[in-house]
This record gives sequence, structure tokens and C-alpha cells, in this order.
Amino acid sequence: MNLKIASLAIVLTGAASAALGADLSVKAPYAAPVSTFSWSGFYAGLHAGYGWGKNDWAGGVVGDPTTTVSPLSPKTKGVLGGVQAGANYQTGNWVVGVEWEFDLTARRANADGNVAQAGALVLNTTATSSIEWLTQFTGRAGFAVDHTLLYLKAGIAAGEAKDGIVFGAPGVPVAFDAGTKSNLLVGWIGGAGVEHYFAPNWSAKVEYNYVDLGSTTESYSVPVNTVFRETVSHKLQIVKVGANYKF
Repeated sequence: MNLKIASLAIVLTGAASAALGADLSVKAPYAAPVSTFSWSGFYAGLHAGYGWGKNDWAGGVVGDPTTTVSPLSPKTKGVLGGVQAGANYQTGNWVVGVEWEFDLTARRANADGNVAQAGALVLNTTATSSIEWLTQFTGRAGFAVDHTLLYLKAGIAAGEAKDGIVFGAPGVPVAFDAGTKSNLLVGWIGGAGVEHYFAPNWSAKVEYNYVDLGSTTESYSVPVNTVFRETVSHKLQIVKVGANYKF
């Protein structure tokens, strides 16, 4: 009888230990999987956007302070599109990198003004400004939350600007075309954006840029031994969307 009771006790003790072990395994803390995604690497892609800004003209007639030209500000705007390539390096949540971009643009505009001598209207004027293309060499730095990156960028910008002016007598739309000057300008760019990887190697981005290409001083001659000297500044803002492929 005592043997049967002892055997029963052993069986019950084993069952209780197994149940306790199962219960402990169920209640073990859950360990979330660690993400292995990294922003480090090389990438290339395409982008498109819209740019707007103004080209401020200021000047007058060389050697004749009595003749003035009204300020002119062609408000350039238009679409743009291009390519980009770069590289990122991630440490922790921080991402740094470099990027190159190239854009073809359709930003151009006209602005009307006048030439006055001793306060009296002499000529009408129309100034035309455009940016033909734009390239950027920038550094990027941002904070990554897994597949999403918030970043700032800054660097060097360069582009081709064309600025021309025509003169017309009152009632005559175009009396003389003083020509168009083309210049390669170098300035700076700053911006910010957000980029997100929506597939293993593909990301999409939205970005804002402010570009200042500086100013040029040009001389425009008209057929009465008169030279108009104008200083033209070139500033623009850009909003664009793009996609990158990471190699």
C-alpha cells in the first residue's frame, strides 16, 4: 500500500514540474527582431520638380547719371528634371553622405520697365532671364528611423544663366535688341528632405532647395554711343520628388 502511495506521489510531482516548466516557457519575455536594414551604400536615381524665383536687375547708363533704368525683376518659374547619384554611411541612427545632381530646367521670364532722362520717359525696356541647367555637389546629414530618413543638405551649385534686354520707343514694341549674355554661375545651395525605402533597393524622396547663384554685371550697348550696365542676381527655390536605387 505504501509503495502504491509513493509511486503516485512521484507521478504527481513529475506532472507538476512539467506543467510549471510549460507555464514558465509561455511567460518568457518576447524579444523583438533586430532590424538589419542599413542606409550605407551607393545609389542613383531620377527626380522631377518645380522651381520659382526672381532675377533682380539694377543699373543705369555708363557716364550719364541723369539717365536711369527702372528696376527689373523677371520672376522665373518652370518645371525641371534630372538625375542624381551619391553614397551614404550610417552609424547608429545617424546617416551622412555626399550627392551630385544635374537638372535641365524650363525656368524663364520677362519683366518690363523704362529708361528715363531727367525724369522724362525716353525708352521702354524688357528684360529676359532664364536658367538653362543646374548642377549641385552637396553633403547630406540626417537621422534615420529604420527605413525613413530625415535630412539636411548644403553645398555648391552651378548653372548657366542667360540675361537679355530689348529697348523700344513709346509705341514701338522692339526698337533695338541689345543681345543676350550667357554666363556660368557658381553659388551655394541649402535644403531639407525626407526619404523612405519602400522596397529592398528602392526609395522615394521629397525635397526642398534654396539656390543662390550670385550675380553678374553686364554691359548692353545701343546705337547712340550709349552703354547700359546692369547687375543681375539669380536666386531660386525648388520643390522636387525623386526615386533612388541602392546598389
